[in-house]
Amino acid sequence: MSRNSRIIFRGGLLCDGTGALPVRQDILIENDLIAAIGDPGTFDSLPGLTVEADGKWIVPGFIDAHSHGESRKIRYPENRTKLLQGVTTEVDGNCGSSPSCVPGGSGELAWQDLTGYAEVIDRLKVSTNTVALCGHNSIRRAVMGTAGRKAEPEEIAQMRQLLENACNAGAAGFTSGLTYFPGKFADTAELTELSAVLKGSEKIYATHMRSEGDSLMEAVEEAITIARAGSGRLQISHLKTIFPRNFHKIGQLLARLEQCRIEGMFLHADRYPYVYSSTRIGQILPGPYDKDTEIRAKLAGSESFRQEIIEALRHSPRDLASTILLKNGKTLSQLAEENGWTLEETGMRVLMENPEQTAAYLCMSEENMMKILAEPWVCAGSDAISAQLDDPASQGHPRAVGTFPTFFRKVASITSIQEAVRRMTSLPASIFRIPKRGIIKKGYFADLVVLDPERYESKAGFNGRDLQPLGVSLVMVNGEIAWDAAKPDQVIRAGRFLPID
Repeated sequence: MSRNSRIIFRGGLLCDGTGALPVRQDILIENDLIAAIGDPGTFDSLPGLTVEADGKWIVPGFIDAHSHGESRKIRYPENRTKLLQGVTTEVDGNCGSSPSCVPGGSGELAWQDLTGYAEVIDRLKVSTNTVALCGHNSIRRAVMGTAGRKAEPEEIAQMRQLLENACNAGAAGFTSGLTYFPGKFADTAELTELSAVLKGSEKIYATHMRSEGDSLMEAVEEAITIARAGSGRLQISHLKTIFPRNFHKIGQLLARLEQCRIEGMFLHADRYPYVYSSTRIGQILPGPYDKDTEIRAKLAGSESFRQEIIEALRHSPRDLASTILLKNGKTLSQLAEENGWTLEETGMRVLMENPEQTAAYLCMSEENMMKILAEPWVCAGSDAISAQLDDPASQGHPRAVGTFPTFFRKVASITSIQEAVRRMTSLPASIFRIPKRGIIKKGYFADLVVLDPERYESKAGFNGRDLQPLGVSLVMVNGEIAWDAAKPDQVIRAGRFLPID
């Protein structure tokens, strides 16, 4: 697994990422680029390392369109949770959270802005490539803290400057997370003023919308308005309809988005292939408590407030019984039964412990998910952190370790294998304008995966077992063999920060 200036892939079926049928061809890699593609045997006389694909598929490295890896990949640069799925590039900074664009890190791995973060990533060497988005929550917090109010004009000007700086440093676009602090306090006007920074560019506006349920269609219109105030390019994060009372909106949702596309809007979405979502346990709170940034301290200090929250949780927007705490894999109903508490008291106690701890919520429809996955403009996004397979953080929602094989199998079941590959490679590359990635083509960077499409799957659930996907033989990043199933304990870290013009 050492560096070779020339590597030849022989005997494989090349599925190039465009949606075309696979063809038996050999590939010549020189340094970090695809130097040539030829008929079987074309490169047999050339010296170099030969990788025998043995009839397996050779596909472009997968691109995680919706990742949250910035901080975690500093801690775990091998990033096995993504690499072993065949992911070679992550798009970070989603849901309005971009630690890379504001001061962060510590010691020799500290940074002040995206330029500094890129330097840290390239110096540290991570196994996967990094594309960065600039998040509204991060820049708002840098300017205003967690203030629960509208931004003043001078504060918006400061946020605009931070966004401009990030874009100039290579950020691929602007993101929002309008159900999270402090983004939920921003009005549409604030977001349109910030989005205007993207005007005249082709940088994307990606959004975790203000609602994915009761106010879904209103949130879609807001997203469209914000995108049109900027570049006119929109990426909807983890497109979904949540809660059974909103499942019927799927037809209206897809029709509205398709109408925008017909009218010429550059509009896409990402989706993880699971019906459980995952986010902070604070999402079980109904309004107005969901906007209280001091909820933990108030619970600890007041018995009457604890009773008030117990009563409020009878009207939780989430199904408390099926909610899973990812730190231990137990549902709130299991915890309630074990401790002799009501569901609402259990929720209150968990909030008092830590309202930021992560939970999984059964809130989506399998039928609607498959309708979304059938759309040719929906790509794969894990909505997950980067980690090691033995890290407890990777042993929660299976999307962290299984999004790509599961997306592959579900999309292939309703379209084709080559279409599933396209949605994981060239489609996200085009959305985020990642140059020379996502297609197997002469002159493109050599990010490649060798896999058996019949065996490529994930068996991971919420129990922390079967975390490693099946069916991947080899992953190449920038012309280096980053992981080989024949040497499973070794990872070569060859990723780079990829600035987007």
